Amino acid sequence: MAHREKKLDSRVVYGCFVVHNSPTVAAAEQYRRIRNNIRIAAGKKEPLSLVVTSPSPGEGKTTSAANLALSFAQRGDKVLLVDANVRSPVLGQVFGIKQWPGLSDGLASRTHFEEIVYRTDIERLSVIPGGSPLPGTADLLDSQAMSEFLDRARQEYTVILFDCPAVLETPDAVALAGRCDGAVLVVSSGRTKQKQAAEAKRLLDFGRVRILGSLLNRG
Repeated sequence: MAHREKKLDSRVVYGCFVVHNSPTVAAAEQYRRIRNNIRIAAGKKEPLSLVVTSPSPGEGKTTSAANLALSFAQRGDKVLLVDANVRSPVLGQVFGIKQWPGLSDGLASRTHFEEIVYRTDIERLSVIPGGSPLPGTADLLDSQAMSEFLDRARQEYTVILFDCPAVLETPDAVALAGRCDGAVLVVSSGRTKQKQAAEAKRLLDFGRVRILGSLLNRG
């Protein structure tokens, strides 16, 4: 199966990857622990689809999603990391790839799945960037097109992670999480207020989203 090949600059790609750069430090161990806890909570379900979100913007969910994806890949899973923050995509910058074609193109114009997947030089880890800034794309996160996208991704990957917008920012995360096996909620020790965390959990619970883990970002 053909994939879009891209040689990534390791100086860009690995900058925020503590799991890769410093695998013995406490932060890397936290990602491995949450990975294992997710596997236990999910009942060893495979393939496994998850959204990674936070109560509010700026709480470190993109960095957390990238490191969690890498942790799963190190375990031996074949991982697809998807930028579902289609309003303000950032994973392309993290991985040093262009933003399009990406998820929005695949959902809106039915661009072939193979054309929006970018292999990284990290074994067993592929990335789909946010895609083109198309009108109404956010609505497609809760659509038949997304169901078809998930069906296709599950044919090839054992873990599918979505880097989603914050729960209190848009309804996108809850809508997409309802189509997945669960969610990981990232909170920041320096930014997240208790009231915000409680409201985010309430909204996820209301959407019948299973919270499979939470991750404390001390940054």
